[in-house]
Amino acid sequence: MVTAQERIILRKAAEIKRTKNREIRMKIAAARKSGGKASRGRERDTGYLAFLRRQPCACGCGAPAPSDAAHIRMASPERGKLPTGMQVKPSDRFAVPLNRVCHDKQHSMSEARFWSALDRDPFEIADRLYAEHQGAASSSNREG
Repeated sequence: MVTAQERIILRKAAEIKRTKNREIRMKIAAARKSGGKASRGRERDTGYLAFLRRQPCACGCGAPAPSDAAHIRMASPERGKLPTGMQVKPSDRFAVPLNRVCHDKQHSMSEARFWSALDRDPFEIADRLYAEHQGAASSSNREG
């Protein structure tokens, strides 16, 4: 049977161990590069994604904003978009605005077939919107 004094000692020992483990975890977290997971070369641009969410749907259905920032997963080497593997999200610059219904449809079938059925080039749309966003961002920087 454990006495009251032994329980106090065990509780303090457990607290010391938790504190020590927390310090170790904090040191490991501080040593990591910011951004969490390895980027695997992925370009991130949260400003562009926010810009896309304020745009109407790019598939031509006429749905107004807000939209989802839908990443284009299929490859287009001539435009600098390499194939992305499983569980690797494409760079943010390869995203277009799609409403929730169209975004779900894009993921429910072959992406190439989805865009072909719409007779639209998602890379052209992404390039145009990214350039528009970059232009708006640079003009707002000059004004400020």
